[in-house]
Amino acid sequence: MKKPPIHRSFGNALKGIFWILRNERNFQIELLALLANVVLIFYFKVNGMDAAIIIIVCFAVLSLEMLNTCVEKICDLIQPDFDSRIKVIKDVAAGSVFIMVIAAVIIGLLIYPKYLY
Repeated sequence: MKKPPIHRSFGNALKGIFWILRNERNFQIELLALLANVVLIFYFKVNGMDAAIIIIVCFAVLSLEMLNTCVEKICDLIQPDFDSRIKVIKDVAAGSVFIMVIAAVIIGLLIYPKYLY
C-alpha cells in the first residue's frame, strides 16, 4: 500500500487532535492545565530546564489521554455491550492517565514552590 503524502498525514493527525478536543471532556481539562502551566511559566519566569520538564509532562498527559480514548473506542467497537474483561482493559488504560497526572502534580509541587519565594 502506498503511503499518503506527508501533508495528508499531518492533516489526519490534526483531524484527530480536533476530534478529541471537541469530544473528550478530560482532554479539554488537561489542555486547560497545559495552558495554565504556560501562563505560570511566564508569570514566574521559570528557567528553561524547569519549563521544559513541565511542558513535557503536560504533553505526556495529553498523549496518554489520546491513547486511552483510542483504547476505549476500540473496546466499544469490539464489544458494545458491557463485558467485565473490557472493563478491566478500559480501567487499566484510564489508570495509566491517572498515574501520569499524579506524576505531573508531583513535578509541579517540586518545581513551582521555589518560584513562590
